[in-house]
Amino acid sequence: MAGPILVVDDDLFFRQLATDLLSRRGHRVVAVENATLALAEVARATFDLVLTDVVMPGVDGFSLTARLRERDPEQEVILVSTRDDVQGSEVALRLGVADCLVKPVEESDLLLAVDRAMERAQLRHERARLQDENLEFARFHNLQQRCLELLSHPDLEWLQERVIADLGAVCDAQSAALWVVDDRGDLALRSYRGLLDKQFLPEKMSPEGPLSLRLREAAPWLARDERSPVLYVPLVAAGEVMGLAQLSDPLTGDFRVEHTRDAKVLADFAAVGVKNGRKLMALQRLGLRDRDTAAYNLSYFTDYASKEIYKARRYGRTFSLLTFSIDNLPLVRVRLGAQDAKKAVRGIIKALSKIIRDSDVIAKASDQEFYLLLPETDFFGAMMFVRRAVAAVRDEPDVQDVEQRLPLALVGGASTFPKDGEDFDELVHRCRRRMDERRASLQRRLMLDGLPFWDEVDLLLGTPNSPRLPTDDRAEPSRRGKVADVLFDELQVEIARELVRDPGSRGLLYVGGPEIRADLPLAVGLEQAPPDLSSRIYLLGRRVDLESHAALTPVFLEGDERVARHEFILWLSESASYALIQRRGRGATWGFHTSDTAVVDGLISKLQAEYDLQPY
Repeated sequence: MAGPILVVDDDLFFRQLATDLLSRRGHRVVAVENATLALAEVARATFDLVLTDVVMPGVDGFSLTARLRERDPEQEVILVSTRDDVQGSEVALRLGVADCLVKPVEESDLLLAVDRAMERAQLRHERARLQDENLEFARFHNLQQRCLELLSHPDLEWLQERVIADLGAVCDAQSAALWVVDDRGDLALRSYRGLLDKQFLPEKMSPEGPLSLRLREAAPWLARDERSPVLYVPLVAAGEVMGLAQLSDPLTGDFRVEHTRDAKVLADFAAVGVKNGRKLMALQRLGLRDRDTAAYNLSYFTDYASKEIYKARRYGRTFSLLTFSIDNLPLVRVRLGAQDAKKAVRGIIKALSKIIRDSDVIAKASDQEFYLLLPETDFFGAMMFVRRAVAAVRDEPDVQDVEQRLPLALVGGASTFPKDGEDFDELVHRCRRRMDERRASLQRRLMLDGLPFWDEVDLLLGTPNSPRLPTDDRAEPSRRGKVADVLFDELQVEIARELVRDPGSRGLLYVGGPEIRADLPLAVGLEQAPPDLSSRIYLLGRRVDLESHAALTPVFLEGDERVARHEFILWLSESASYALIQRRGRGATWGFHTSDTAVVDGLISKLQAEYDLQPY
């Protein structure tokens, strides 16, 4: 059916004549008496043709035509006038009207002019429809290509970047973020781009709780924040939640229906791609393991590490690299045989595999050296892992069986990106330097590993007649002898300042002495500390007047004479390791102090075991 026609004329007779004539030809006609009413009608509906008188009260036909052309430059307009000079006039030509008719209008002339104008209008409609179909086809073809590419690239790291790029493109979104389900079932932030501030993006979200129903529906939903509309797009494959995308800052100011539709299609393909990528990664891991130990080979590990370095640089994250070496494995092989040497190696890998996360990777670098990569782990976390790893190895039955005949010289080192280096070789080099420091430390030279806490304290303090402590250029300095009476208090003041200066640094601090008092320099120095200190701080001794402290955890040890006779500070953090142990006498204070990380770590571990203190 032909489109509607608007007739504008202050002459009732002409309005009625035109309406009857055009209606009989099958046109739908709306007739109004002036330009104001005509503009109101045009605001409510679209007309293929406007037939208007030139001379009308108020706004004339020329002005009305100009207003109509402002709204739609292709609007068909026929002018009707009693003046024959309107035809071919400069104004009419400039306005680009379809035709000019002179009253009284012949029926045949009117119908011919209307048919021509309506034909042009229909051609424009057809052209616009074809353009829309072409655009829709191009949009669909583009969407199809993007979907096929998501299925044709199984690399999970590439997929995570590509998914948010494609979703942002098809939804005209300037900002996007993607959470992908990790091995523990949580949604972990894997990629983001655009105008987003990372500190406002949660690192992990649980797919259960409030999100559960939304995710299971597998349909995009729209939300709004103070700044922009936000479109959430679940990635669900065969009922299994694989991820969640967040899109914001649309270029059009809001998300349209076609955005939601295209996002749903793309997300379904992306979910399948992510699922396939995870399966391929699992298969790669199975096929890239050492036959004897089940650890990954070095080529896979270096490739994995390079990807982790890229992610850490791209998103400002951190990770740690650990190296472990069985220094005396050749000796084990000679004395006990090749089978026992393999048994020891397998036992160590088995022990490490029990305490690592699903995202951690173990690789065999050589017969006696192994690498571990711990994503999103800072240096303090890496040091704690080294301690746990050594303890786990000592408890492994296969290792114990070998160590009954020959103790294993297991040493570990840690480095953290970007603190210790920004490429794989730098991180490995730093790990090996720290392994060398542990090999040269007093912990190994004095064979302190098997001693209880207070026995080690007595050995380290010694007496004025004890021999000098062994030294090594590679080891951190350790000293014993007379110390200043004020050293214990001065160190507390300096440590308190450092903790307040960097409250986000993780660490462990133990301060022990005869009495736990409110006027201890550490307690006074931390009175103004923020409540969210990342370091854990403990005071050990007999209760006096310290009931509670926001930054301190008191551990009351009533009647322990060993604590009453000694004062000690044990501090291990991301940036510092230090131990001071002293015993006050009548004439002088005798003490031992060191920055040897292995000794400090060993003392803290034994102190925790001595008094059942919870490890970090």
